Amino acid sequence: MEIAADELLAELTRIEATLDEAAQRAGEGNCPPDFERRLEAHLRSLRSMLGPDDMSVAGDAMEAAGRAMSAADPAAPLMMLAMARENLAGVIRRRAAATLRTAA
Repeated sequence: MEIAADELLAELTRIEATLDEAAQRAGEGNCPPDFERRLEAHLRSLRSMLGPDDMSVAGDAMEAAGRAMSAADPAAPLMMLAMARENLAGVIRRRAAATLRTAA
C-alpha cells in the first residue's frame, strides 16, 4: 500500500509538535504514561508508512524524547533528541519525495 506524501508530511507535523513538547518538558524527571502513549501512537502510525529500516530511526527519536523528559540534567539528551529529530524528519521527507516521484 502506497502512502501519499501529504499523509507522511501531516504525520511529520504531528510528530514535530510532540517532540517540541518533549523538549519543553525536558528535565522534568519522568515521562508521564499519557505522553509515552503519544510517542507509541506515532510509532504505530509510522509503521504503516515507513519501511523496517526507517522504523529504527523513528524509534530512536521517540526514545530520545522520553529520555530528555526523564533526565535530571537534560543537556545531553536534548542534543540527542535534536539529532534524532533531524534524522527522522529527513527520512520522512525523503520518503514523501520518493512517493511524489513515483506518482508523477
